[in-house]
Amino acid sequence: MTNSASLNRTRIVDAAVSLLEHEGAAGLSMRRLAEVLDSKPMTLYHYVPNKSTLLALAMSEVAARMDFLDPQGPPRERMIAVAMDMYERLSEVPWIVDILRQGTVTGIPALAIVDRFFTAAAELGADDQTCLDLWRAVWYLVIAQINWDGVVAARRGGERSWYQDVDPADVATMPRVAAMLPRWGDLAAGFELSKAVAAQIDGTFTSR
Repeated sequence: MTNSASLNRTRIVDAAVSLLEHEGAAGLSMRRLAEVLDSKPMTLYHYVPNKSTLLALAMSEVAARMDFLDPQGPPRERMIAVAMDMYERLSEVPWIVDILRQGTVTGIPALAIVDRFFTAAAELGADDQTCLDLWRAVWYLVIAQINWDGVVAARRGGERSWYQDVDPADVATMPRVAAMLPRWGDLAAGFELSKAVAAQIDGTFTSR
């Protein structure tokens, strides 16, 4: 059994990040973490009060390790660059979407990219409410795309997509859907996150 004096929050968080990297979100529990550290769950609670705090600390550590882009240029282009860089960085962490679904914060280090986005939006005339609303809309687009990437990757084994099994008769009263259904896969593949982010940004400022 590891001497409790050799434990500290940094070592516990590092072990949690390692578990997440190797076993995913489902593999992280205080009991499993205690096993890895050759300790007991109750001993860990002395350093980390609960799993939610542990996840927040782990996310903060992961964010601190990411080399986020600090884009230059016109504000619109900087906002798009921040969003796309965030997508690329978070896509490198396959377990992150499961953690984010639990409402866990991404950590203080990640707020640097939020600040860059807010600053650019403010330069275009956005007030605080618009900055936050626009960030949330872009954030949801990014997370949805990461989640979709995972779905597509899972289908590489030959699993059929839902639209391939739709009976045309079932959508006969839906003319636009019926017309698009044969090309649904190609149309879905043509989606570009950067264009969707740009449309969200442009629509926000056009409507002001």
